[in-house]
Amino acid sequence: MAFLDETIEVADRPLTATEIHAELMGGIREGRFQPGQQLPNERQLAELYGSSRQQVRDALLILQEAGLVKRKVGSGTFLADDTPAIIERMDAEVDVHAVHEHSFLETVEARLILEPGVAALAARNISEAHLDRLRAALEAVREPANWLEFKSRIYLFARSYYQASGNSFLLWTFDQILAARVDHKFDGHRENGTVAEIVRRHSYDQLMLIFRAIADGDEARAETVTRNYLIGIAASLGQG
Repeated sequence: MAFLDETIEVADRPLTATEIHAELMGGIREGRFQPGQQLPNERQLAELYGSSRQQVRDALLILQEAGLVKRKVGSGTFLADDTPAIIERMDAEVDVHAVHEHSFLETVEARLILEPGVAALAARNISEAHLDRLRAALEAVREPANWLEFKSRIYLFARSYYQASGNSFLLWTFDQILAARVDHKFDGHRENGTVAEIVRRHSYDQLMLIFRAIADGDEARAETVTRNYLIGIAASLGQG
């Protein structure tokens, strides 16, 4: 089966549940499985790892308890849609519920109120110079040196379309949000850690939707995709 050949290497000895879990986690972090994608079934995994189905079942249960997979009776096991957010929080030890004068949830709520309209303004007013800055900011998200830089670059991409909107007050407002997040190191406790491929790819793909809408001058689409992006962030906070 090509799907299995491309995503999982056959083990040369029986693996324990802990080892199977580690193998699957490695595949998830490397982006060999995509959010929403179905994983091989228990029988297939047991054959690949030379292990019992109970060992596989135990490994999948660990993933399920972490919120990384969803088990659907009669259908199989699927990677959770919010896997990138979960992996990011695990790897960087992010505390989305950290108590500050302005919490992360409050900043997301503020962005949801402002940002879809800002993206629409950017689409209306985009110039070649601003488009070049926006493109450069997007590409910078692909290869961060560490997690803290990764988060900073994502916010700097957003700042680029605030600049492109042409509204200096809105840009000033976003700078207050950015300063607060930077001061708290984005609530991560391993800011020098690496960023998993699935996290980088997911963020880049989401931001690309915003970039394309703005580049096309499509105000309605820019507003919609930006709102959907921020709603996704807000929804993931309930998983922390």
